[in-house]
Amino acid sequence: MSSAHLTRRRFLTLPLVLALGPVAGALAKAESGRLHYECDVGVLYNALRYRLTGTIDERVDHAGGRYEVRMEGRGSGVENRGEASGILREGRWVPLLSKSWVRIAGREGRTDIGYDHERRVAQYRSRSETFFLGRLRVVDDVVAFPAGTHVDDTVSAILNHADGHWLPEPGGVLETRMVRRRRAAREGSEETHGEYRAEIVPVTLKLVPGPGGGKRMALFDLTGFSSWAVADRPAEIVFEAGGRPEVVTARLMYGTTFTIRFVLRA
Repeated sequence: MSSAHLTRRRFLTLPLVLALGPVAGALAKAESGRLHYECDVGVLYNALRYRLTGTIDERVDHAGGRYEVRMEGRGSGVENRGEASGILREGRWVPLLSKSWVRIAGREGRTDIGYDHERRVAQYRSRSETFFLGRLRVVDDVVAFPAGTHVDDTVSAILNHADGHWLPEPGGVLETRMVRRRRAAREGSEETHGEYRAEIVPVTLKLVPGPGGGKRMALFDLTGFSSWAVADRPAEIVFEAGGRPEVVTARLMYGTTFTIRFVLRA
């Protein structure tokens, strides 16, 4: 198998990695600041290695009830940008806008989500290319919020957790809902069809103690977001003492691993 072909195949895991960037950005203690992140990806048990570095600029105004987060990263053959904004509504952070763009090995993907909490609907637009053949998957859809539920993006969810607005259920399970492109149960990496829709799905994190009674951790099932995830290998999120994410790690198919580290610098 050629190196170029293998690179595109394994980079299928990276949109998930890049999407996690704003999570920690929304959680810095300061009302505004810059967070640096580093992402390391190992393929075929580290036979191939990739590295992405970037920054996250944030402003969280607790008194005014608003947040804004912007991120940008770059690496060899990889670029990403993202932004998110939201407000404090009825004692809980809720998203207003979430945008992400990524270019990986020449393929591009973009997702824009607008949230209307008065009408309880989300406008979901996305355009992505499959990695082998460059086939398009395009979504332009409106989905209604399920009755009696909260809908988050990654930033609002972690802000709610940090500020005590998102409390665990019995057994230490945190559950919310997020918007994504609807996928077939066993969708292949190059599989496409004429029409795509959006959907709102449950997202759960399981809070667990760290090894040796150390830092608290959460386990996150990635199978709803990546075809390379393995059901019995959830991602691990390690929190620093103040409850902010510090490291995210995951083990995927074919000996693929990734690690993201977040550092708040002056």
